[in-house]
Amino acid sequence: MTQPTYPTVSVTCPNCHTRFAVPVVGLIDVGQNPGAKFLLLSGQINVAVCPRCGTGGRLAVPLVYHDPEKELFLTYIPAEMGLPETEQQRIIGEMTNTVISRLPPEQRKGYLLRPRNFFRLETMIEEILKADGITPEMLQAHQARLDLLNRLMQAADAEARRLIAQENDGLIDEEFFRLLQANVELSYEGGSEETRQRLLALRRELLEWTTVGREIAEQEEAIRDLGERIDRKGLLEKLIAAARDQAQARIKAMVAVGRPIIDYLFYQQLAEQIEAAEAAGDEEEASLLRSLRETILELTDKLDAEAREEIALREQLLQQIVASDDVEQAVMANLLNIDELFLYVLENSIQAAEQAGRQEQAKKLSQVGDVLMRVIRESQPFEVRLINQLLEADYPEGTQALLHEHRARLNEQVLELMGVIADDMLRKGQGDLAHKMLQIREQAQKML
Repeated sequence: MTQPTYPTVSVTCPNCHTRFAVPVVGLIDVGQNPGAKFLLLSGQINVAVCPRCGTGGRLAVPLVYHDPEKELFLTYIPAEMGLPETEQQRIIGEMTNTVISRLPPEQRKGYLLRPRNFFRLETMIEEILKADGITPEMLQAHQARLDLLNRLMQAADAEARRLIAQENDGLIDEEFFRLLQANVELSYEGGSEETRQRLLALRRELLEWTTVGREIAEQEEAIRDLGERIDRKGLLEKLIAAARDQAQARIKAMVAVGRPIIDYLFYQQLAEQIEAAEAAGDEEEASLLRSLRETILELTDKLDAEAREEIALREQLLQQIVASDDVEQAVMANLLNIDELFLYVLENSIQAAEQAGRQEQAKKLSQVGDVLMRVIRESQPFEVRLINQLLEADYPEGTQALLHEHRARLNEQVLELMGVIADDMLRKGQGDLAHKMLQIREQAQKML
C-alpha cells in the first residue's frame, strides 16, 4: 500500500519570518490510509514548525475524516476561518463528493450523506477516540498530562521546571513518562534537533525531581547493575543486597529482568541461604531472606499473570487479522496495537501451524509478518531501524559488528533513545529485551 502525497502551502514564520513549505491534508480516509489516523491523533497533521527557530502551530484548514469500518464521517471547518454558512456547506459538499466518488457502489451507505461537522479539531478527535472505546475520563487524564508536558517545555529555566514538576508530582506517573518517550521518538522522525535535546534533558531532570522518576531511575540502575552476564547466584546476591537496602524498586526491576532464571534451582539456592542463617541463629537474616522469597514469589506470579493476559490479547488480534478478507488492510488498520509481543505471538503461531502441517494457515500468518516487516522498515527512522537490527542480532559478536558498521552515525542521542526504549521494555515486563538493550548501549558508548 503506497503512502499518499499531499499538496503543500507556503508559510511564513511569525517569529523569524522564514518562509517554508508545509504539507496540507484535507482528507483522512482510514480505509485507504490507516496510518494517517495515527498522525492525526498524535498531532502531526496540518502543523507548521519553522525549520529555523522551531516556532510551531496548527494550520486553520478544513479536514474530513472517514472511517468506513466504524461508519464515521466527520468534517472540521475551523471556526477561526470565519466562513459564512453557504461557504461551509459548499466545502462540506465537495468533501463528501470526493469521499463517495472513491468508493465502489456497494460501499456507499447512508451515513455518508449525514456528515457531522465540528468547529474545533479537539472535539472531532474526541469523537474519533470515543468510537475506539476511549472514555472521557481517559481523554481528560491524557490531556492533563499533555498540558503539563507543554508547560514544562515552555518553562523559562530549570528552576521553573523543577517547581512545576514538584507541584504536579502525582500527575508525572508512568503514563506521563510514556507520553514523554513518544514525543522523543517522534522527534527522530522530523522534529528539530533542539526540540529533541530539550525533551531528553527534561526526561533526565524528571528522573531526578519526581517520585516515579526516581523509581524509574532506580530500576534502570538495577538493570545496569546486573551486568552483561547474569546467573542465578549473581542475581540472588544482588537481590539480597537490595533487600537489605529496602530498595523495592530495584528488587522489582531485577526480578523482571531475571525472571527466566528464577526457577526451582534459584529457589533452592535461596532456601539454602535461609537454612544457613537459621542454623547460625541469625534470625534477623533468616527473616529478611524469607520476606525476600515472598516478595519474589508475588512479583513473579504477577509478571506471569500479566504476560498470559497480554499474550491472549495479541492472539485475539492476530486471529482477527488472519480472518479478514484483506490482510494488508487489517494490518494497517491495527498498527497502533501491534508491538514486540504481537510479533512474538505471530512467530510462535507460524511455527505451530507449520509443525501441525496447516500450510494454508502458515501461509496467511507469514503474509501478516511480511506486511508488518515492510511497514516497519518503511516507516521507522534510521536510529530505530538500527536498534531493531541490534536487538535481533546475536550478542555480543553480532551487535558489535553492526555497531562498528554504523559507527559514524552513533551519538549521544542514539544512546538516549536506547535508554528510553529499555525503560519502556522494562515497564512492559520484557526484562530480557531491556537487559540486552542496555548491554548494547554499553557497547555503543565505548565507541563514542
